Amino acid sequence: MLDIEEIIQQFELIEQKVERVVQAHQTLQQENETLKKRIEELENIINQKVEREKQHESFTDVIRTKIDSLIGRLEGVKREP
Repeated sequence: MLDIEEIIQQFELIEQKVERVVQAHQTLQQENETLKKRIEELENIINQKVEREKQHESFTDVIRTKIDSLIGRLEGVKREP
């Protein structure tokens, strides 16, 4: 049978292990929050890039339409005698 000192030592070991688990949990929670913030930042960057890309495509479409219109006008002038 275990004597009192052995039981106390076992409890101290258990307390140390529990403390390490609690500290590890807190560290992981902090890391998780940091990663969540980084994900949010990256998502914002991606959304901004997507928006700029849409604007660029729209601008390109406008330019393409204007060029096609000018080419059409030039072809019309060329055909006239």
